[in-house]
Amino acid sequence: MNLKEEDKYLFTQIKTKNCIKSFERLYAKYYSPLCNFTHMFIRDKGVCEEIVSDVFVSIWQKRKKIEIQKELKYYLYKSTKNQLIATIRKQKPTSSDQNREVVENDIITPFNPETLLLKRELDERLQELFQALPKQAGLVLRLKKIDGLKYSEISALLGISEKTVENHITNAIKRIKKILEEQPEMKHFFRS
Repeated sequence: MNLKEEDKYLFTQIKTKNCIKSFERLYAKYYSPLCNFTHMFIRDKGVCEEIVSDVFVSIWQKRKKIEIQKELKYYLYKSTKNQLIATIRKQKPTSSDQNREVVENDIITPFNPETLLLKRELDERLQELFQALPKQAGLVLRLKKIDGLKYSEISALLGISEKTVENHITNAIKRIKKILEEQPEMKHFFRS
């Protein structure tokens, strides 16, 4: 079963059978990527987690009424974007918003300690690279390369043309190559 089919199956189980196990699997699969997505806009880990949790609560509460037009992954990102916008509108701007800490990815997986340490170090390096990019380019590149969205989905999600998406990705990759030339110690993180 490919990812798209698995998502469709899980959501069907949630919608038609109120299957909590399927909901938990969907939550486990998308929680961290959606938190990373919100982190590109809000640098507060707690707020990011709250936004994503609210999305999942809403999905569970409205599961019988939800009709997925595209892929479930796109629906989740679109819902998260809408919740993010609602949250930002509610917040009062403060000077500390600019100074919030970068979120570390604290995914706990059943690997040995060395693997976990290497994964955390890679996540930190990736976060540094994305932070070094212009905000929109970093966001587009993350959505494409890490979250696996299609150009058309990124375009619809961010309200920009597919050509602009392509340009952001091209420019981001060029900048990353330049950063890696300037910091050769990071290159080993990006070899297959």
